[in-house]
Amino acid sequence: MNRRHLVPALIVLFMATAPHPVAADCTPAIAGNDTSGWNSSRRTFLGKALGQTFFTVDTLISRITVWRYPNNVHYGGDRLFVTPVDTVDYAPPKPITQSILLSGPVVFVIDSNPPGLPIRMDFLLDPPLALPHPGMYAFFVQREGCDAGETAIIADEPGRYAPGNYWRTGQTSFLPCYLPSADVWEDLDLCFEMEFCRGVSTPVHGASWGQLKVIYR
Repeated sequence: MNRRHLVPALIVLFMATAPHPVAADCTPAIAGNDTSGWNSSRRTFLGKALGQTFFTVDTLISRITVWRYPNNVHYGGDRLFVTPVDTVDYAPPKPITQSILLSGPVVFVIDSNPPGLPIRMDFLLDPPLALPHPGMYAFFVQREGCDAGETAIIADEPGRYAPGNYWRTGQTSFLPCYLPSADVWEDLDLCFEMEFCRGVSTPVHGASWGQLKVIYR
């Protein structure tokens, strides 16, 4: 059976205690596609954003982490987006970039320490992002300002993360910068790590289906 046809609810994601500080009333859990099998990468260019669909049973995201290719040094920023996914009309499920659940934060990471390692980029969400419900979503990383620089994010090819896959958007040369439509998918997965907050009293960034809107920067 093709791994893209697996039912996400049957996928048991790896969970572990998170090493990052979290709110006192939050029990953290970790899921994602680790870096142990990375053998490829994809690059941003002129507004092209790199994305990954994912399935979650948790609804409070406190951190999303990706890694740049070793020695992919740059002094600019990279912006995170989180979007819903159309699981009905497209196979594989397609991110809906016109409806943005989260825009930002922007992170600035020049290089790894020591140099020569995958360059970790932590997008910390404080307060956590509250997803509307369990299910499939997507995140994207876009070069801030949509310039011609290349942020290279490591991946494994073919992909090992059965619940989702890699998508990329089109390019844009117009300002203000925005998140273009997702138009291409490939059988690979970005390496990523997500920290979920299991707690009911933590303040959150709220987002409901009735409140979704396009966010332009």
